[in-house]
Amino acid sequence: MSSVQLSDFEDKFQNPSSVLHDALTGSFVEASKVMTPNGLKVYLDGAGALHAMGKGEDMVISFLEETPMVVREVGESIIGEIVFSIMKLSSQTSAAVIVLMISSLPNVARRMSDFDLLKGYLRLLERMIALAPRGMRPMLNNIDLLTSKLTLGGLRRWVLYGAETFNRDFKAQIAYFELSSAESLQILEQERRGTLFIDNQRKLQFYLRAFYNRDFFLRPTSGDYETKKGLKPYIEYGVMHIPDAYDDYKHASGRIVPGINCYRAVCAHAAAHIMETTSAFKGDQLNPLQVACVSLIEDLRVELNTIKKFPGMKKLWIALHPEDEDLKDLNPFIIDLVDLSRLALDSKYKAKQSFNKDFLKLFNTEMKVSVNSSDISFELGLEYYEIIKSETDVKISASALVAAPISYRDDNRYIWEYEDLDWVSEGNDYVPASQRQVRRKANIMEMYNELDVETAGDDAQEIWTLETEYFPDELDGVSINEIEGKEPVSEPFHYNEWDYQLQLYRPNWATLYERRLRKGNSEVINNILKEHKPIANNLKNAIDQMQPQGLVKLKKQQEGSELDIDACVTALSDIRVGTTPSDRIYVKKVQHIRDVSVNLLMDLSESTNDMVVGSEKTILELMREATSLLSWAIDKIGDNLTISGFASDSRHDVQYYRFKPFHFSFNDEVKGRLAGIKGGLSTRMGAAIRHAGIDLLTQSSAKKILLVLTDGEPADIDVDDPQHLRMDAKKAVEELRGHGIVTFCISLDPYADQYVARIFGKNRFMVIDNLEKLPERLPQLFISLTK
Repeated sequence: MSSVQLSDFEDKFQNPSSVLHDALTGSFVEASKVMTPNGLKVYLDGAGALHAMGKGEDMVISFLEETPMVVREVGESIIGEIVFSIMKLSSQTSAAVIVLMISSLPNVARRMSDFDLLKGYLRLLERMIALAPRGMRPMLNNIDLLTSKLTLGGLRRWVLYGAETFNRDFKAQIAYFELSSAESLQILEQERRGTLFIDNQRKLQFYLRAFYNRDFFLRPTSGDYETKKGLKPYIEYGVMHIPDAYDDYKHASGRIVPGINCYRAVCAHAAAHIMETTSAFKGDQLNPLQVACVSLIEDLRVELNTIKKFPGMKKLWIALHPEDEDLKDLNPFIIDLVDLSRLALDSKYKAKQSFNKDFLKLFNTEMKVSVNSSDISFELGLEYYEIIKSETDVKISASALVAAPISYRDDNRYIWEYEDLDWVSEGNDYVPASQRQVRRKANIMEMYNELDVETAGDDAQEIWTLETEYFPDELDGVSINEIEGKEPVSEPFHYNEWDYQLQLYRPNWATLYERRLRKGNSEVINNILKEHKPIANNLKNAIDQMQPQGLVKLKKQQEGSELDIDACVTALSDIRVGTTPSDRIYVKKVQHIRDVSVNLLMDLSESTNDMVVGSEKTILELMREATSLLSWAIDKIGDNLTISGFASDSRHDVQYYRFKPFHFSFNDEVKGRLAGIKGGLSTRMGAAIRHAGIDLLTQSSAKKILLVLTDGEPADIDVDDPQHLRMDAKKAVEELRGHGIVTFCISLDPYADQYVARIFGKNRFMVIDNLEKLPERLPQLFISLTK
C-alpha cells in the first residue's frame, strides 16, 4: 500500500474547479496502481507545478489522466521528463497544443516502448517548437500515423527537413506537417524503414533461443543508425543494442538482402561474441589499426566456431559482406580487411591479396590448436597488422575504421578493456576481488583458536560460520546466536527475473536469503485460538469430513482382490432366467488418504503494519490470527503444510522466513515463530514465489498448492516501473504451473481485482474486502482447495 496520500498535496492546487478535483481524485487511484510512492510524489508535485503556471486547467487535467498510461508503458522515470518538456514548451506555444501533445503521449509510448526513445521524442518536440512552431499542431494530429511508419531517427529527419525547408513559407510549412503536400509524403516514404525492431523483437529472441537454449537481452537504439555515419550495433553489460529499424541491404550490383536477415545476422554475431569470447583484451598500448586487426581476427574466430555448430550461419553472414563493386573508393587497408574476412568465410571466394591466403593458413592452423581461446586472436591480430603494414598503405583515420563496411558486426567494445572502463561480465555487478566478502564453514576448534573478532558485522572481509549452533556449557542450553540476538542467515539463492519489455530473463538477478525472525511468546497464539473458539468449532465438522478414511471397500467392481457375494448371487440368478449377467462381481479395496502439500506464503511488507479501517488491529495481526487457525485446522487433518513469509530490500536482499516447516506439528516452537512475525520492507513477489515453489517440489505429494497471502501489489525500492514486478510474478506463477503446482492468491487489497487476475489467472484469486473476516475465510478456502 502506498504511503503517499492525496491530502498531502491538495495545498498545491489553489481553488481547483470541480472538474480538476474529480480528475485529481480519479487519476490518483489509477496512478497509485502503476507508480511507487516516490513516483507518486513526483507526479503530484509536477501536476501542482503545472497548475501554478496559470496556463489553464485543461493542461493539468490532461497530464493527470494521461501520465499513468505512459508510465505503464515505459516506467515512472519518464514523469520528470514530461514535466520538463511541458514547461519548456509552454513559453513557446499555446496550452491547447500542449494538451494535444500530452494526449498523444500514451500511443507514442506504446509504439516506442522504451524510455530512451520516448525521451528522445520529447527532445525532438522541444527542438521543433523552436524551428517550426506552426507545424506542431498539424504534426501532433498525425502523430499516430507517423510513429507507425517511422523510427525516431526517421521522424527526426522528416521533421527537420520540413522545418528547415519551409522556415519562411508558413502556409507550405503547415501543409507539410499535416501531410497534405506531395513533398511531405515523398520525404515520409523516403524515411520509412523497411523492418522495425518492435515488430520483430520476439521473433529474434526465439531465433537466438533456438540456437543456444538460453535467453539474450535485446534493446533498440534510438534511431539514426547508418553505417556510413559511423554508428554500429554494440554489446554492453551483456545487452545487445541494435538498430530500431533496418532497410533492406542493397549491394551495388543490385542484389538485395531483406531487413529481417540483417537483424538475424546482427543478433547471431553478437550472440556468438557473448558465447565464445572468453576474456577482454587490453587495448591501452595499441593504436587504432592494431585494434582493428585484433578485432577482425576475433570476429572471424567466433563466427567460424559458430558455423561449425550451425552451418546455415555462413550463408547469412556472407550475404552481408561487401562485394567488389561496394568497395570502390575505400581505403586499401579496409579493402584488405574485408578481403581476409570474405576469404575466411567463403571457400568459393578468390582472394585479391596473396598475403591474405598465407595468413589464413596460419590462422586455420592455430584454430585447430586453440579454437576456444580468445588469446590467439590477440597474438594473430598483431601479427596480421605487421604483415598488412608492410604490404599496403595503412594511412587511415580512426573515423573511417569505425565505418568499416561489414555492417552486421558490432563495434567490438565488448571485447576490449581500458584502464578507465571496467569490462563487466554478462549480467553481473562487478566487485573488486579485494572488496569481496568471503564466507566459509569452520570447525569448532578453528573457531575457538583463530577467530579474530567474535562480534564482527556483515561488513567483515571474512565471516566464519559453524555447521550447527554452538551451545556453551556455561549458557545452560542457550546458543550463542540467541545470546547475541542474531538469527542465522542462509547461503544466498539466486533467481532469474523476467523483463517484460525485453521478453527475456535477467539472469541471477534477485538474491534471496532464508532468515529467521526472533521467536515470540507462544501464549499469544494460544490466546488467538481461545479468542476464535467459535470459528474453530465451526471448522471442526468440515475437518472431520476431510479426515482420511483408511481402507475402503468398493463393491460391484469389474476387478478386485475378492468376490462380491451379493453380486455373485445376483449374477447366478440372471443366468438361470436366461439374461446376461453383470461382470461387476468383485470387491476392490482402496486406500483413502489425503496426498497434498501446501505452502502458505505471507507478504510481510511494511504496509502490513497499517491499521485495518474500523478495527483496532493491524493487517499483520489479522494475518497472524488467520495462519494460526489454519495451522490448527491442518494439524487436525494431518496435511503437509509449511508456513513462510517474505519481504525485500531491493533485488540484492529478498528475505524469506520459515515459521512452520513441512511435517512439523503445531507445537510451541511453531507457535513461537508465528508470534514473532513482523512487517517491514517491500514486496518482491516473483523471487519468493520461485523459492516457495522449489520447497513444494521437494515434497512427494500428488497435489501441491501455493497460497499467497498479500495486502498489495509487487513493488520494491529499486524498481520504478510498476509493471516490471507484476509481470515477473506472473511469469513465476506460470513457471510453477508448468511443474504442476497450483498457485492461489488471497489479496487483502480492495483494488486488487485489476492486477491480481493478470498475475494469478482467472478463478485463481480471492479478494477479501472485509479484513476482519480473514481468520474465518482462510481455513475455509484451504478446505475447499484441498478437497
